[in-house]
Amino acid sequence: MSEGRVVNILISSVGGQGGLTLSRIIAVSAVASGYYVRTGETLGMAQRFGSVVSYVRVGIGKKVYSPLFDLNEAHYIVCMEVIECARTLKYLRDDGVLILDDVIKPPTSMSLAGKNSSLKEQVIKQILEVVKPERVVVVPARDIASGLGSSRGANMVLFGVLNRISGLFDNGKVEEAISSFFEGRARELSLRAYREGYKYLDKR
Repeated sequence: MSEGRVVNILISSVGGQGGLTLSRIIAVSAVASGYYVRTGETLGMAQRFGSVVSYVRVGIGKKVYSPLFDLNEAHYIVCMEVIECARTLKYLRDDGVLILDDVIKPPTSMSLAGKNSSLKEQVIKQILEVVKPERVVVVPARDIASGLGSSRGANMVLFGVLNRISGLFDNGKVEEAISSFFEGRARELSLRAYREGYKYLDKR
């Protein structure tokens, strides 16, 4: 009988993007699936637009005692912003997978320079020099969510991609978890965003 395994997921974002919500919905999905789970986060100085790094450890048939893990131990990194993504690459295992929304939110001084597009391209290029391209999935999550009615659903788009790649959770369990966090129109949009993310790889 297998002794089980632990899957380490790191979520890299800035305040206001929904990174913490994503980590908590993943945790609820894990509990609903009968797995062990621990979560933790580190927050930047500014609550909004500050750096937010969330750690999620899912124990499948194996208990998890701490939410944190070391460098080179993340099986998956979900990045909601490219600059923060570059800062957290050191956590990715050699065989890990990086899921990246191609959104950039640079400091105001950079934004005023009007060079966001070229800066984004430069950072993504640097990321691809560190992580093998076949282990990077770039997802226009914000654009997909906006097309559904609200850019705030980008985190659920990314969760859909993550679950499709990892196969960690049954979709029914995930949708139960999402439904427990949102109500009304927000619930409908979040579920649609998750479903769009889940089938995104079929469209590439």
